[in-house]
Amino acid sequence: MAVVYDHSCLMSVLRNTSGQLKTFGFIPPHGKKLAVNEEISVFGNILEAVNRGDRFGNRHMNALLDALDRGDITIVSTPAPILFDETNQTSHILVVDGGTLSIADPCWEVSLSET
Repeated sequence: MAVVYDHSCLMSVLRNTSGQLKTFGFIPPHGKKLAVNEEISVFGNILEAVNRGDRFGNRHMNALLDALDRGDITIVSTPAPILFDETNQTSHILVVDGGTLSIADPCWEVSLSET
């Protein structure tokens, strides 16, 4: 039996807010077409993912910035910062709920299911 763990706190979530079906060429790895209000999860921080250091990095970064400026896309979330507690020798992530910032156990320690 394999255990499936939650990895959601390691993802960026983007939402198409353009009001139309739209292709976003900067979404890794090769662009993605999103329906109105469709969300997509991208592993890691989208800000780093679009600027991969290759010949397309600046073009993708500028395309993301332009889409944000036009209101075509919204960054719903980026990966949670991971903090290490020296005293307890445990890792935690930052979370916000109802406007209150707190810490939580890392998402990858949560089992979603057993298969």
